[in-house]
Amino acid sequence: MDVTQIGLGVTLLVIGALTLVGPAALVTGPLVYLVAGATLLITGYALLVGLWQSRQPN
Repeated sequence: MDVTQIGLGVTLLVIGALTLVGPAALVTGPLVYLVAGATLLITGYALLVGLWQSRQPN
């Protein structure tokens, strides 16, 4: 992974976290919590796997 991919992953995690605690969560129902939570889990997992694979020798 290069710096751009890491930056995008961290940005997606921040946006997802803000979605969970932001004003949109007050207006909408529990579906937003499920979608944002799933997005956070997938993005975090992909970021961790990418970082782990970039440290392993090929």
